[in-house]
Amino acid sequence: MNVLEVTDVRKHLGKREIIKGISFNVQEGEIFGFLGPNGAGKTTTIRMLVGLISPNNGSIKIMDYDLHKDREKALSYLGAVVENPELYGYLSGRENLMQIARIRGISKVEVDNIIKLIGLEDRINDKFKKYSLGMKQRLGLGAALLCNPKLLILDEPTNGLDPSGILDFREIVKTAAKERGMAVFVSSHILSEVQQLCDRVAFINHGEIQSIENINETTTLNEKETLALITHKNDLATSIIKDLDYVYDYKLEDDKLSVIIKSGFTPSLINNLVRHDIAIEEIYKKHKGLEQRYMELVEGGVR
Repeated sequence: MNVLEVTDVRKHLGKREIIKGISFNVQEGEIFGFLGPNGAGKTTTIRMLVGLISPNNGSIKIMDYDLHKDREKALSYLGAVVENPELYGYLSGRENLMQIARIRGISKVEVDNIIKLIGLEDRINDKFKKYSLGMKQRLGLGAALLCNPKLLILDEPTNGLDPSGILDFREIVKTAAKERGMAVFVSSHILSEVQQLCDRVAFINHGEIQSIENINETTTLNEKETLALITHKNDLATSIIKDLDYVYDYKLEDDKLSVIIKSGFTPSLINNLVRHDIAIEEIYKKHKGLEQRYMELVEGGVR
C-alpha cells in the first residue's frame, strides 16, 4: 500500500522553477531515501510534504488524502523530525513527551513504549537541556512517533551525531518501520547513511529526480564499475580505452585514469592494454555501489 504518493509536483519561486515535475511513492513499512547535493531541492520538497508550502502544480497524497484538499486529515497521519528537535529545555524528557500525549489524547502506556523504543529509559527524567545532541535527536524522534504516524519524515536526521549516535538512531528507525508498519522518508546527502538505512532511493538534482532505485540492486547488481588506472603511457591507453564498447566513460586527472566499464570486464581491459605493450603500474576499483550511482546520476560521471 502506498502511504505517500507524489505526482508531477512542481514549485516556482518567482520565475524560477525549483522543483520540476517530481513523482514517487513510499510504501507501508518501507524506508525511502531522498539523496542529492545541497541545493538539489530536498528541503523544498520536504516543506511541501509537511504542508509548510504548497506546490504550484501536481498532487501530494498521504494515505490517499490529498494534502491540498484534505489537509487536516492528511497531516493527521504524519510525523516529522526536521533539523534539530525544538522541545522545552526546562522540562524532562518524559515531561516533554507527556505534554504532547495530553494534547493528543495518548495514553501513558504508549509514552512508556516510545521511551523504551528510543532507548532513553535511564535518562528520561533528566532535563532536556542536559541531553547530548544524540539524545535530543532520539527524544525528537520519540515525539514524532507518539501519534503512531503512518508516514515519518526525517530531514538530515544524523547531522552532528557521533558514530555511536548514528548507529543507535538507525536501529530505532528500522525497528519503528518494521514493527509499526510505517513508511519512512529520509532526506540526506550522506551516501553511507542512505545505503545502510534505506530500501529504495531517489536521486535528485536541480529539482529533478534522476532515478529511483532499489538499494540492494544498486549495491549488489550494479552493471557498472569504476576503475582507477595508472600506466606509463596514458595517452596511448586513453586512445585504446575510448574505442572499447564496454567502456562507458573515462577521465585523465593527475596522471591517473578513471574509467567506468561494464561490470566484469576488468580482465578484458587489462588484456587490451597489455597487448598494446602498455605496462599497468596500478589498477583498483572505486566508487562502488550507491556512491558510484550517485557520481553517475548526480555528478555526471567519473570524478
